[in-house]
Amino acid sequence: MSTIVVGLYKESGSAKKAFQALVAAGCQKADIETFGGADSADKAAQGLLEHGFDKELAEQYGAAIRQGHTLVAADIADQDADAAEAILDENGSVDLPTPSAAGKPAQKAANGGSVEQETLQSVKEEVEIGKRRVAKGGVKATSEVTETPVRETVTLRDETVDVEHRKVDRPLSADEEKAAFGEKTIELTATSEKPEITKEARVVEEVVLSKTASEQEKTVEAVARRTDVKVEPVGGKAGNKR
Repeated sequence: MSTIVVGLYKESGSAKKAFQALVAAGCQKADIETFGGADSADKAAQGLLEHGFDKELAEQYGAAIRQGHTLVAADIADQDADAAEAILDENGSVDLPTPSAAGKPAQKAANGGSVEQETLQSVKEEVEIGKRRVAKGGVKATSEVTETPVRETVTLRDETVDVEHRKVDRPLSADEEKAAFGEKTIELTATSEKPEITKEARVVEEVVLSKTASEQEKTVEAVARRTDVKVEPVGGKAGNKR
Protein backbone atom coordinates (compact mmCIF):
# COMPACT_ATOMS: atom_id res chain seq x y z
CA MET A 1 0.00 0.00 0.00
CA SER A 2 1.11 3.57 -0.63
CA THR A 3 0.19 7.05 0.54
CA ILE A 4 0.59 10.59 -0.77
CA VAL A 5 2.97 12.91 1.09
CA VAL A 6 3.07 16.59 0.17
CA GLY A 7 5.36 19.53 0.78
CA LEU A 8 4.52 23.19 0.09
CA TYR A 9 7.29 25.64 -0.81
CA LYS A 10 7.41 29.40 -1.21
CA GLU A 11 10.15 29.18 -3.84
CA SER A 12 10.39 26.82 -6.81
CA GLY A 13 14.09 26.32 -6.11
CA SER A 14 13.34 24.78 -2.72
CA ALA A 15 10.73 22.51 -4.35
CA LYS A 16 13.31 21.38 -6.89
CA LYS A 17 15.79 20.53 -4.12
CA ALA A 18 13.09 18.53 -2.32
CA PHE A 19 12.32 16.65 -5.55
CA GLN A 20 16.00 15.80 -6.03
CA ALA A 21 16.36 14.72 -2.40
CA LEU A 22 13.44 12.29 -2.74
CA VAL A 23 15.00 10.80 -5.89
CA ALA A 24 18.36 10.50 -4.15
CA ALA A 25 16.62 8.63 -1.32
CA GLY A 26 15.32 6.02 -3.77
CA CYS A 27 11.94 7.40 -4.88
CA GLN A 28 11.00 6.94 -8.54
CA LYS A 29 10.70 10.18 -10.55
CA ALA A 30 7.45 8.88 -12.04
CA ASP A 31 5.93 8.80 -8.51
CA ILE A 32 6.68 12.47 -7.79
CA GLU A 33 4.72 15.45 -9.18
CA THR A 34 5.48 19.16 -8.87
CA PHE A 35 2.72 21.76 -9.21
CA GLY A 36 3.63 25.41 -9.71
CA GLY A 37 1.76 28.25 -11.33
CA ALA A 38 -1.94 29.13 -11.40
CA ASP A 39 -2.55 26.83 -14.39
CA SER A 40 -1.71 23.75 -12.31
CA ALA A 41 -3.70 24.70 -9.19
CA ASP A 42 -6.94 22.97 -10.20
CA LYS A 43 -5.06 19.87 -11.36
CA ALA A 44 -3.24 19.66 -8.04
CA ALA A 45 -6.45 20.04 -6.02
CA GLN A 46 -8.23 17.40 -8.11
CA GLY A 47 -5.32 15.00 -7.76
CA LEU A 48 -5.31 15.38 -3.97
CA LEU A 49 -9.06 14.76 -3.89
CA GLU A 50 -8.63 11.56 -5.89
CA HIS A 51 -6.05 10.37 -3.36
CA GLY A 52 -8.40 10.83 -0.40
CA PHE A 53 -7.61 14.39 0.71
CA ASP A 54 -10.43 16.38 2.29
CA LYS A 55 -12.02 18.70 -0.28
CA GLU A 56 -11.41 21.82 1.79
CA LEU A 57 -7.76 20.90 2.37
CA ALA A 58 -7.24 20.10 -1.31
CA GLU A 59 -8.74 23.47 -2.29
CA GLN A 60 -6.48 25.24 0.20
CA TYR A 61 -3.45 23.69 -1.49
CA GLY A 62 -4.83 24.81 -4.86
CA ALA A 63 -5.27 28.35 -3.51
CA ALA A 64 -1.71 28.36 -2.18
CA ILE A 65 -0.42 27.38 -5.64
CA ARG A 66 -2.38 30.28 -7.17
CA GLN A 67 -0.67 32.58 -4.68
CA GLY A 68 2.75 31.52 -6.00
CA HIS A 69 3.62 28.50 -3.87
CA THR A 70 4.93 25.24 -5.35
CA LEU A 71 3.59 21.85 -4.25
CA VAL A 72 5.57 18.61 -4.32
CA ALA A 73 3.41 15.46 -4.06
CA ALA A 74 4.94 11.96 -3.90
CA ASP A 75 3.31 8.52 -3.99
CA ILE A 76 5.29 6.70 -1.27
CA ALA A 77 5.03 3.20 0.20
CA ASP A 78 3.40 3.32 3.64
CA GLN A 79 6.55 2.17 5.44
CA ASP A 80 8.60 4.98 3.84
CA ALA A 81 6.07 7.80 4.27
CA ASP A 82 7.57 9.20 7.50
CA ALA A 83 11.06 9.32 5.98
CA ALA A 84 9.71 11.09 2.88
CA GLU A 85 7.90 13.67 5.01
CA ALA A 86 11.13 14.30 6.91
CA ILE A 87 12.95 14.93 3.61
CA LEU A 88 10.27 17.41 2.52
CA ASP A 89 10.54 19.24 5.87
CA GLU A 90 14.33 19.33 5.74
CA ASN A 91 14.17 21.10 2.39
CA GLY A 92 12.02 23.98 3.68
CA SER A 93 8.38 22.96 3.36
CA VAL A 94 5.97 25.52 4.86
CA ASP A 95 2.50 25.37 6.37
CA LEU A 96 -0.58 26.24 4.37
CA PRO A 97 -1.34 29.97 4.33
CA THR A 98 -4.21 30.94 6.64
CA PRO A 99 -7.38 31.12 4.52
CA SER A 100 -8.74 34.66 4.28
CA ALA A 101 -12.42 35.61 4.31
CA ALA A 102 -11.68 38.86 2.48
CA GLY A 103 -13.66 39.32 -0.70
CA LYS A 104 -16.54 37.02 0.33
CA PRO A 105 -19.85 38.88 0.30
CA ALA A 106 -21.89 38.68 3.52
CA GLN A 107 -25.06 36.66 3.11
CA LYS A 108 -28.31 38.33 4.12
CA ALA A 109 -31.80 37.03 4.74
CA ALA A 110 -34.78 38.21 2.69
CA ASN A 111 -35.90 40.49 5.52
CA GLY A 112 -32.53 42.24 5.61
CA GLY A 113 -31.12 40.31 8.60
CA SER A 114 -27.82 38.43 8.48
CA VAL A 115 -27.67 34.66 7.96
CA GLU A 116 -25.23 32.52 9.92
CA GLN A 117 -24.24 29.29 8.17
CA GLU A 118 -22.23 26.25 9.13
CA THR A 119 -21.56 23.48 6.60
CA LEU A 120 -21.01 19.77 7.08
CA GLN A 121 -20.11 17.54 4.17
CA SER A 122 -21.20 14.01 3.43
CA VAL A 123 -18.08 12.27 2.12
CA LYS A 124 -17.69 8.84 0.57
CA GLU A 125 -14.19 7.46 0.14
CA GLU A 126 -13.49 5.42 -2.98
CA VAL A 127 -10.81 2.76 -2.63
CA GLU A 128 -8.94 1.55 -5.69
CA ILE A 129 -6.54 -1.36 -5.30
CA GLY A 130 -3.98 -1.74 -8.05
CA LYS A 131 -0.41 -2.88 -8.37
CA ARG A 132 2.93 -1.44 -9.37
CA ARG A 133 6.25 -2.95 -10.26
CA VAL A 134 9.21 -2.44 -7.94
CA ALA A 135 12.80 -3.56 -8.33
CA LYS A 136 13.81 -6.35 -5.93
CA GLY A 137 17.43 -6.85 -6.98
CA GLY A 138 19.01 -9.07 -9.59
CA VAL A 139 22.29 -10.29 -11.00
CA LYS A 140 24.76 -8.41 -13.20
CA ALA A 141 27.39 -10.31 -15.17
CA THR A 142 30.39 -8.42 -16.55
CA SER A 143 33.15 -9.84 -18.70
CA GLU A 144 36.66 -8.62 -18.00
CA VAL A 145 40.01 -9.36 -19.61
CA THR A 146 43.01 -10.45 -17.55
CA GLU A 147 46.51 -11.08 -18.81
CA THR A 148 48.71 -13.98 -17.65
CA PRO A 149 52.40 -14.01 -18.67
CA VAL A 150 53.48 -17.26 -20.37
CA ARG A 151 57.21 -18.10 -20.37
CA GLU A 152 58.83 -21.11 -22.08
CA THR A 153 62.43 -21.85 -23.11
CA VAL A 154 63.01 -23.06 -26.68
CA THR A 155 66.25 -24.19 -28.41
CA LEU A 156 67.01 -22.17 -31.53
CA ARG A 157 69.42 -23.46 -34.26
CA ASP A 158 71.71 -20.97 -35.97
CA GLU A 159 73.95 -21.86 -38.95
CA THR A 160 76.92 -20.04 -40.46
CA VAL A 161 78.87 -20.68 -43.69
CA ASP A 162 82.64 -20.63 -43.46
CA VAL A 163 85.10 -20.47 -46.37
CA GLU A 164 88.50 -22.11 -45.95
CA HIS A 165 91.33 -22.02 -48.49
CA ARG A 166 93.72 -24.94 -48.17
CA LYS A 167 97.02 -25.19 -50.07
CA VAL A 168 97.72 -28.63 -51.58
CA ASP A 169 100.29 -30.07 -54.00
CA ARG A 170 99.37 -33.47 -55.42
CA PRO A 171 98.56 -34.99 -58.79
CA LEU A 172 94.92 -35.15 -59.92
CA SER A 173 93.14 -38.44 -59.63
CA ALA A 174 91.44 -39.92 -62.68
CA ASP A 175 88.02 -38.72 -61.54
CA GLU A 176 89.30 -35.28 -60.64
CA GLU A 177 91.05 -34.96 -64.02
CA LYS A 178 87.77 -35.52 -65.88
CA ALA A 179 86.03 -32.67 -63.99
CA ALA A 180 88.97 -30.40 -63.50
CA PHE A 181 88.41 -28.18 -66.51
CA GLY A 182 84.63 -27.97 -66.48
CA GLU A 183 82.64 -25.06 -64.98
CA LYS A 184 81.02 -25.86 -61.68
CA THR A 185 79.16 -23.82 -59.05
CA ILE A 186 78.51 -24.90 -55.51
CA GLU A 187 76.26 -23.04 -53.08
CA LEU A 188 75.76 -23.52 -49.37
CA THR A 189 72.98 -21.57 -47.55
CA ALA A 190 73.03 -20.97 -43.81
CA THR A 191 69.72 -20.87 -41.86
CA SER A 192 68.74 -19.75 -38.38
CA GLU A 193 65.66 -20.29 -36.21
CA LYS A 194 63.64 -17.53 -34.56
CA PRO A 195 60.92 -17.90 -31.90
CA GLU A 196 57.36 -17.82 -33.25
CA ILE A 197 54.20 -17.31 -31.15
CA THR A 198 50.82 -18.58 -32.28
CA LYS A 199 47.58 -18.14 -30.34
CA GLU A 200 44.24 -19.92 -30.49
CA ALA A 201 41.22 -18.65 -28.54
CA ARG A 202 38.98 -21.37 -27.12
CA VAL A 203 35.68 -21.08 -25.26
CA VAL A 204 36.08 -22.69 -21.82
CA GLU A 205 32.86 -21.58 -20.08
CA GLU A 206 29.55 -19.86 -20.79
CA VAL A 207 27.59 -17.82 -18.22
CA VAL A 208 23.87 -17.49 -19.02
CA LEU A 209 21.55 -15.12 -17.12
CA SER A 210 17.85 -15.91 -17.17
CA LYS A 211 14.82 -14.98 -15.10
CA THR A 212 11.63 -16.87 -14.43
CA ALA A 213 8.32 -15.12 -13.83
CA SER A 214 5.58 -16.58 -11.66
CA GLU A 215 2.20 -15.25 -10.72
CA GLN A 216 0.30 -15.53 -7.49
CA GLU A 217 -2.97 -14.20 -6.22
CA LYS A 218 -2.89 -12.08 -3.08
CA THR A 219 -5.84 -10.67 -1.23
CA VAL A 220 -5.38 -7.01 -0.31
CA GLU A 221 -7.62 -5.41 2.27
CA ALA A 222 -8.37 -1.73 2.68
CA VAL A 223 -10.98 0.34 4.51
CA ALA A 224 -13.27 2.74 2.66
CA ARG A 225 -14.47 5.50 4.95
CA ARG A 226 -17.73 7.38 4.70
CA THR A 227 -18.97 10.43 6.55
CA ASP A 228 -22.74 10.90 6.78
CA VAL A 229 -24.46 13.98 8.14
CA LYS A 230 -27.26 13.27 10.63
CA VAL A 231 -29.69 16.11 11.29
CA GLU A 232 -31.70 16.16 14.51
CA PRO A 233 -33.41 18.91 16.49
CA VAL A 234 -31.66 20.44 19.47
CA GLY A 235 -33.72 22.15 22.16
CA GLY A 236 -36.70 23.83 20.41
CA LYS A 237 -38.28 23.10 17.04
CA ALA A 238 -36.11 22.41 14.07
CA GLY A 239 -35.85 25.10 11.44
CA ASN A 240 -37.88 24.98 8.25
CA LYS A 241 -36.36 22.96 5.43
CA ARG A 242 -35.95 24.60 2.06
